[in-house]
Formats: sequence, C-alpha cells, structure tokens
Amino acid sequence: MRYFSWLAGMLQGDFGTSFASHLPVLQLVAQRIPATFELAAITPLICVPLALIIGIIAAMNRGSRLDRVLVIGTMATVAVPEFLVATVAVLIFAVKLHWVSAMSFGSPDSDLLSYLKAYALPVLTLCCVLVAQMARMTRAAIINQLDSHYLEMALLKGVSPLRAVLRHALPNAVGPIANAISLSLSYLFGGVIIIETIFSYPGLASQLVDAVSNRDLPVVQLCVMLFAACYLVLLLAADVLTIAFNPKWRSA
Repeated sequence: MRYFSWLAGMLQGDFGTSFASHLPVLQLVAQRIPATFELAAITPLICVPLALIIGIIAAMNRGSRLDRVLVIGTMATVAVPEFLVATVAVLIFAVKLHWVSAMSFGSPDSDLLSYLKAYALPVLTLCCVLVAQMARMTRAAIINQLDSHYLEMALLKGVSPLRAVLRHALPNAVGPIANAISLSLSYLFGGVIIIETIFSYPGLASQLVDAVSNRDLPVVQLCVMLFAACYLVLLLAADVLTIAFNPKWRSA
C-alpha cells in the first residue's frame, strides 16, 4: 500500500518527504543529479573512442602478438573489480605521487586544473573496466564483418584494409557495437555507486548509499527510479543507432 501511495504521488510530481532530513525528496535528489550525470557524461567521452580504437586495432591484427596482448590485457582488466582498481589508483596517484587528491569535490566553478584533478581518479577507474568490455565486443563485431564475402571482395578490388574496415566493416558492425556500448554504459550507473562511495564524490549514487544506510525509503525509491530510467534510455538509444546505421532494419 505504501508503494502504490508513492506511485500515485509520483504521477502528480510528489515524491514524498525524506525520513531522515524531513525535506522534499525531489529537492534533495535534484542537488545531486548534476554531479553524477557530469561524471557519467565525461567517462563515455573518453572510454568510447578509446575502446573503438583498441577493438579495431585488435581485429585488424587478429592472431598477431599485438592482438594477443590486447586480448589478454582486456580480459585481465575486466576480471579486476572496480573497487580494487580505485584503491590501487588512490595508493599510486594520491598517496605515493601526490598528483591528485583521493577525495573528489569537483565543481564547474573551480579552475580547470582543480577540475581535472577532481575527476581524474573516478574517470580513470570507470574507464578501466568500460574500455576493456567495449573493446572486446568491438573486436568480435569487426572480426565478424572481416570474415564476410563483401569485405573480401573489397580487399580484392584494392581497397586498403584500414579503409575497408572504416568504410565498410564498421558501419555494418554498428548494431552489435552500439548494443555493446549501451550495455557497458548501463553498467556505469551501477559502478558509479562504488566509485562515488570510495572517492567521497557528492553525487546521486553516494546519496543512494547513505539513504540505504539510513533506511530513507523515499530517497531510495526516487534514486532507483532515476537509475532505471537511464538504463532504459541507453537501451533505446542503442536500438535507434542500430536502425539508423542499418537501412535493412528500417523496413522491418
């Protein structure tokens, strides 16, 4: 009954009152949303191009020593949990080298250097896992296209391997790659919970952790709903990209 009462209030724009602070939940959550979405926006801008480059290079050199190194490296990175990556990054870059702070309180009002230092470790930790996952899936999708007859014909006609991959293989592999990227980025909204907690980042995920600790149910409900909505939007974006780059699916 409490859930249905909350659902009815949500449809009217009323998300309830926090049990801990006795303030409107929407007001509390709205203060944290920009920080989390800023972190979630910066990370793909770095990891998606990097993953595409690594996956394409590995696919074009499959079976070579470089390919084996990249495959083993990505497998090892995927196997390492993000909290371990974050801990090692803090020990190296914050404790030993003193390049950055172990605490992240970046703000658009701060200077550029402080801004970069604040986001360096959280973005680095998230990128380590995301790049490895997306690079492996990109490599598999490109190799699948490299084995097709149309690409063999293009190479026989004298098209350079790089041009064949970028002009022919990559557009046809956009569907699987887009789904891989969307699934990897959907992990971002789960991994960001651990990252924000470790680096004391003032975002939505850390607020969710605090709300769970305080048993602040209205805050938990709204945070979970927002994360679920972002997950669905990413899946929808992947389907739209797949249809946009594959004309055959438009008439299906």
